[in-house]
Amino acid sequence: MIVLKPVDESSYQAVLDLTVAEEDKGFVAPNVRSLADAWLYRENGDVFPYAIWADEQVVGFALIDIDEDIQQYMLWRFMIGQEFQGKGYGQAALEVVIAMAQSHPVCNHLIVAYVKGNQKMAHLLEKNDFVLDSEEERELVFRLETPGVQL
Repeated sequence: MIVLKPVDESSYQAVLDLTVAEEDKGFVAPNVRSLADAWLYRENGDVFPYAIWADEQVVGFALIDIDEDIQQYMLWRFMIGQEFQGKGYGQAALEVVIAMAQSHPVCNHLIVAYVKGNQKMAHLLEKNDFVLDSEEERELVFRLETPGVQL
């Protein structure tokens, strides 16, 4: 079973130790950068680093950015460690993120941006009904409507 838990002392080093294949390094920032970004924006209270756990092992990392002003839940960074890819963990973790976005009381859509050429991410998002929202110089931005509990 896949669960997302906030990065803490029990998962910090495992998250830092996760790597992607050499050919994927241009598509995702190193986790140390993502944790630094989370620390940088800690005062805002809207950026949340999560370890992706499969049973008792950290297999990936997700960085969530919530912008309630525009009702947006964003999967800012997402990675599954190289040795854990191809086992369905990315799909299962994305399903958890979608459920988190759907249960958010304010946000009504989930945004995921990825670097052009990242075919693994393209396939994963398209398989889960994300649609192209916009195209930037280096990135494609995909969107999924997530009508949750509106207050």
